[in-house]
Amino acid sequence: MQKDKIIEVYSGTLWEADLLKSILQSADIDCFIKNSTLNSYAYEPIISEGAKVMILNSDMEEARKIIEGFRKSAKKEI
Repeated sequence: MQKDKIIEVYSGTLWEADLLKSILQSADIDCFIKNSTLNSYAYEPIISEGAKVMILNSDMEEARKIIEGFRKSAKKEI
C-alpha cells in the first residue's frame, strides 16, 4: 500500500494559516499547521511568515480552488 504524501499548500502568518485551516476543514479536507508554535509564547505580536498549511496530496485538486479564493479575498482586504 502506498502512502499519500503530505504537501505544503500555503505559507503565511499564523492567523492566516489558522483561518485557511478552518476553511479547508469545513470542506472536509484534512489539514494541519506546521510551525504553529512560533507566536505561542510571545507577549507581543510578532510578524511571522513561517506558519505552513499542510494537506494530503490526494486533496490538492479540491483544496486548490479553495486556496485561490482565499488568496483573492485576502488581496481585496489589503
